[in-house]
Amino acid sequence: MDTTQEIPPAYLAKWQKTLDILAELFEVPAALIMRVWPEQIEVLLASLGESNPYEEHEKAELGTGLYCETVMATRSPLLVPNALADPAWDHNPDLKLNMVNYLGVPLIWPDDEIFGTICVLDAKTRTYSEQYQMLLWHFKEVIEADFRKILHPADAGGIDEQRIKLLEGKIEAMLGELGRALRDGDRTEALVPRVPREAVEAWPIK
Repeated sequence: MDTTQEIPPAYLAKWQKTLDILAELFEVPAALIMRVWPEQIEVLLASLGESNPYEEHEKAELGTGLYCETVMATRSPLLVPNALADPAWDHNPDLKLNMVNYLGVPLIWPDDEIFGTICVLDAKTRTYSEQYQMLLWHFKEVIEADFRKILHPADAGGIDEQRIKLLEGKIEAMLGELGRALRDGDRTEALVPRVPREAVEAWPIK
C-alpha cells in the first residue's frame, strides 16, 4: 500500500482527543502518535500541555535508538520504567528531553505495514499494571480499526463499526473497573496513576 496515505482531518481530531485522554489517564506529560517514513519518524500528534516537550510534526532520523524504533522493529509493546537505570536505554535520544519512562505499542496498517506507534512518556520512574498496558493496547486497536475505515471508506460500516463499538465498550469497562478500585481505597502501586473523572466522562470519543 501507499504508506504516504493522507489521514483525513476528522480522524486526526479524534486521535488528538484520544491522546489528551491518555495523557490525563496515565498522568504523563506526553502521549504521542508517531508515524514512520522511509528515513525518519514523525510526531504525527502530541497531547496538549505545557509540560509536553514534543512538538507536532517534528521529525527524527531513524537508527538513533529511539524507544519507538524498537516497538516498530519487534511489533511488540515496550515498557521502560527508567532508561537511566537500564544499560540498554541509558543512551537513547529521548533522555535529552528528560523522558526516562516509556510505554508504547505498534500501530499497523491493515496490510501489515508499520504505521508507527502510540506511546506515553514521563520524566520519572513509572511502572504500569497489566490493566493500564491493556488499556493502551485497546486504544491502539481502535486506531487500527480507523485505519481500515480510512483505506476503505465505502465499507466503513458493518463489521468495522461493530468492532470499534466493542473495543470502546472494553475501554469504558476498564476505566470503570479502575475507577471503582480507587474509590474502594486500592492505591497499590499496580493501580497508580489515578483515573480522573474528566477522562472517564470523555470516553467514548464522538
